[in-house]
Amino acid sequence: MVPPSRTESIYARILVGLDGSDYSRTAVDYACSLASDNDRVTGIAIVDLPGIERFIGPTPAGAGRSAAALEETLLADTQAQAQHVLADFAATCSAHGVAHAVHAETGKPFEEIIEASKYHDVIVIGQRTTFRYGAEEETGDTLHRILEHGLTPVVALPAEPRDIRKVLVTYDDSLQSARAIQMFLMLGIWDHCETTIISVTDDAEDGDRLLESCRDYFASYGVQADAVRAEGRPSAAILDHIRENGTDLLVMGAYGRNRLTNFFVGSTTRAIVQDAGIPIFLYH
Repeated sequence: MVPPSRTESIYARILVGLDGSDYSRTAVDYACSLASDNDRVTGIAIVDLPGIERFIGPTPAGAGRSAAALEETLLADTQAQAQHVLADFAATCSAHGVAHAVHAETGKPFEEIIEASKYHDVIVIGQRTTFRYGAEEETGDTLHRILEHGLTPVVALPAEPRDIRKVLVTYDDSLQSARAIQMFLMLGIWDHCETTIISVTDDAEDGDRLLESCRDYFASYGVQADAVRAEGRPSAAILDHIRENGTDLLVMGAYGRNRLTNFFVGSTTRAIVQDAGIPIFLYH
């Protein structure tokens, strides 16, 4: 999955969340494809200690010693797996000739990734994550917590890699979608892709106005974009367009700064990330 060629570095530092899954391996390969000669890719593996504690659950009376022993065993096993994942990451970066660093932490995965992202330009992460490194556990909500609380652009990857040739950009006149578009255009990584802007609204006049303004903004960056207005539920309309048109990358805003905006924007984001099956560029 290789982005269009470019003549200068876009990202000086790229942060990759590592959990050892197929999603994570795709994220590593894509991060390496983004990096140029002077860039550095950092792999971060987090041992989810709070998750281990939840897995063990409440300790019955008289079982404190056995529970502590189980936690110690699980923690040691998970730390060993995390080190193995970091070693695989380093080997992949070396094979690509990419400068890299490794970072191991223990704590809540989304908090550790957000903290590390303060010193990185983009986060590359799998769309489904679990930081138990092979232990039985349902997919966590790390990605959505990062989108809700972080400030760094995110590229969320599916398990299967793909070349990016067709880009779909969502626009609903919100600050979230406007910021995502601004960052997308300033980065300029996918300028040469076939680009379509979609606005989902039942108001034809308003939708056409939004699309015309957005197309004009894209043109100021030298990007000629098509425009499509759709009706109905935003997540369903966007997913239908992706499936019917072979979209390779989705660009969208994610979450807001108040509870009401988070409820509407966040629910759409979750639904699309869950079902899109393609790389997604997210920013708020």
